[in-house]
Amino acid sequence: MLMNPGVVLGLVVLAIMATALTNWLVRRLGPPPAGPSATLVAHLVWILLLSAAGLIAARYIERVTHAIVGYLLFGLVALGLSLVRAILYRRTGSQPAADGWPLVLHTLTCGLFALVVYLLIALLARGSADPWLFIPLFVGTLLPDLDPLTSTEKRWEHRGAWHTPAVNLGVAAVTAPLIPLIGSEGWKAISLGFFCHLVMDLFSQQGIMLLWPFRHTRYCLFPLFESPGCVAGRWVTAGLAVVALLLLLMVDLGPPPPAPWPSYEQSLERFHSLQGRNLVSADVEGTWQATGRRVNARFEVLNAVGQSFILLDRYSGTVFSAGRTASDNFYLDRIAIVAGAPAQIRPVELHLQDETLAAALPLLYQMQREPGVQHIFISGDLVLAAGQGSALQPDYALTRLPKIQKVAEGNAPTYRLQYLTAGELIPQAHLRVEVADLVIVATYVRPASGPTATALPSPPPSTPEAEP
Repeated sequence: MLMNPGVVLGLVVLAIMATALTNWLVRRLGPPPAGPSATLVAHLVWILLLSAAGLIAARYIERVTHAIVGYLLFGLVALGLSLVRAILYRRTGSQPAADGWPLVLHTLTCGLFALVVYLLIALLARGSADPWLFIPLFVGTLLPDLDPLTSTEKRWEHRGAWHTPAVNLGVAAVTAPLIPLIGSEGWKAISLGFFCHLVMDLFSQQGIMLLWPFRHTRYCLFPLFESPGCVAGRWVTAGLAVVALLLLLMVDLGPPPPAPWPSYEQSLERFHSLQGRNLVSADVEGTWQATGRRVNARFEVLNAVGQSFILLDRYSGTVFSAGRTASDNFYLDRIAIVAGAPAQIRPVELHLQDETLAAALPLLYQMQREPGVQHIFISGDLVLAAGQGSALQPDYALTRLPKIQKVAEGNAPTYRLQYLTAGELIPQAHLRVEVADLVIVATYVRPASGPTATALPSPPPSTPEAEP
């Protein structure tokens, strides 16, 4: 999502303030057992994780009408999680202050080794490296030293279960939600950094438990590091720095070229080829016409009318038009169609004359009971019977399709319905119409074992009895 830089900066400041405030509150309970070096590393990693969570949450917060309320709620959640983290961190402790320099040297060695490995892979694969990936790579090398499972007073003499390949797999699973934010390459870089840290620990006297949790035997390839601050370790660090510098001179630094987006016309053709056979989503970049807010997100495609797409935001339930005309709710800069699960679309035309809208309810309830139903939408034109007055309230929304539009005035006003949900039509079931031409469209996923849509409300008591 292309967000305002002020929003990104605000989320980072929020993460820093929440971490600092909760640390201060917990420190008031007693002297902290942690020294400055490991404490700083732990705080930096927490701030990065909290900022990443805020950016992911912002992808959804920015879609609602009152975004400030969403950010306030996220701030409270961030403060609560930071307080829990500060209490747990104080209880587990961290690296003693006396071991600060060996910890820095060890962290630097692991970081340089991870950088060398990444540069070699990039050089052999495509000849270029993305400097932005150095950040998740270095974060991955820090994670093994944030060990809540081992004794902090014997960190260098005792390596616990945290320094194992099994935990590396767990870290990969836990950080998977970051993929929409940092991309798959950034996600892989975190695991690569963790793995490189484990490889360097294989050359320490303590070794690591490669087969944990099945075996607790420690393995050491070669005891190169007799202690964290030994002379051999310093030479290894210097050598890795030289190799990393040479590789940086050999590879091209810069992000890989972005994949080409299909043309607008190609996306239209792609949708029409999938319509009725698959659920269809679209990765879009563009701007809301009413607010000017930039958006980069994925929405479900319901239909294509002329040169405009009809999109559904499943998060908020909003249906809006997207295209390249002034009448569209959303102006599309780029769009790429993505095919989903096999689906079936069932449109039913319904003609009503001199009767209430309740006549359409049995069909809606029948569709609702059918296995695999995803959603039901109703569109069409209707003329209210005389004496109904302004029973239907027109919708003047600017950031979505107006669900109810008044087409003509008079004693029997004419209205146009656009993508009303079944739940929105049922409360209007008591209205009598002179004539109504409706199209009810239901989407089903195949195969399906049961209904997947939300249960519909019962008809109003004043309407003729409809099948529930």
